[in-house]
Amino acid sequence: MLRPGLIESLPELSKPVLTVYLDTNRERTDNRALEPAYLTSLGSHAKLTEEGLLPEDREPFKEQVERAEGYLRSHPPKSKGIAIFTGRESWEFVPLEAIVEDEVHWGAPDLAQLIWLLEEHKPYGVVIVGRKRARFFLYSWGELLPVRDKKFLLEPSRKKEMGHVARTLGVRMSHGTNRDLFEHHRYAEFLHYYRQIAQEIERWCDAGHLHTVFILGTAAVTTAIQQEIPAALRENITCIQEDIAWLSKAKLQRHLELIVAKHESQREMAVVDKLLGGEQAVVTGIDETLVRLQQGRIRSLVVVKGLDASLKCCNECLWVDRSADPVCPACGRERHSVSLREILPELARRQKISMEVVSGGAGRKLEQVGGMGGWLRELERKDYGEHLTFA
Repeated sequence: MLRPGLIESLPELSKPVLTVYLDTNRERTDNRALEPAYLTSLGSHAKLTEEGLLPEDREPFKEQVERAEGYLRSHPPKSKGIAIFTGRESWEFVPLEAIVEDEVHWGAPDLAQLIWLLEEHKPYGVVIVGRKRARFFLYSWGELLPVRDKKFLLEPSRKKEMGHVARTLGVRMSHGTNRDLFEHHRYAEFLHYYRQIAQEIERWCDAGHLHTVFILGTAAVTTAIQQEIPAALRENITCIQEDIAWLSKAKLQRHLELIVAKHESQREMAVVDKLLGGEQAVVTGIDETLVRLQQGRIRSLVVVKGLDASLKCCNECLWVDRSADPVCPACGRERHSVSLREILPELARRQKISMEVVSGGAGRKLEQVGGMGGWLRELERKDYGEHLTFA
């Protein structure tokens, strides 16, 4: 789990910073060796990075590499991957439960891979509702983490609410007026219970930046809870009519993996279909999307998982495109080589827009129009000529 605010705080670290990403998955045999493969990889990647540094940067770079290596030797990671951001005045160690590509960078904190991973591993809320309790879980990075339980207890009926108990020859009557009052009381208590669950979900959504909340229970239960949730939040709620409150946590996690995978596949296809559908102004393809993105004209971005391309970035104005020209067309300064995978998350972060990563069938469909696209802000078609489509 990433601590709240981490992504926002990393760009503020004092530069230069050593950024390290390593695959530390212990399912790999070579990562369980006396000299783990991830330490060997750290050394080889650090050597390659050092060769490209200015002489005055090499000593502080080596100091931070030694610091990162020393920490990994004394604290062998138990997660699938790790990210380290370390400088003279900073240290951030981030365990990651996802497949990580080994990388070493020096300078500004390199957030590209971390942002890609966050886009691919969105946090979900899960609420399992039974007759006696509701269990709240966070599903993130492939793990199901318990958050809280909310038990339901039917309050003892009171004389002033239920009236006197009718008796005939010493036998308590369970029908008639008393029975109707009891059923009415129980129904009201259940509605109150469902309303409390809905309020918990609302507070959770406001505080937790959740992508979707799954509510699992009987049809009557999920419908009752959904009706109590504010209309503005309902598009982020998915009700699944399955009574699985009896499942163990392990079985529940395996079941949720299938639910989340199916949900993501359907949602991603819906996003791509909407992008290519025909009503709103959009742009597609790497070149045109990059131009509009840097002009601040895109409000939401969609990209195929793993999409990459060779780009040139200006050292001065930071303009990026696929032209091989070593001179920037905007300001005439020199440019350096970067990859799309490296620079795209930073461009999206700079423009403060969302970036949706799609794969599977949705990814293959988006690849047909260049692998990426976005919705444009409300501008006239005439401003963009033939490159603008409507979807």
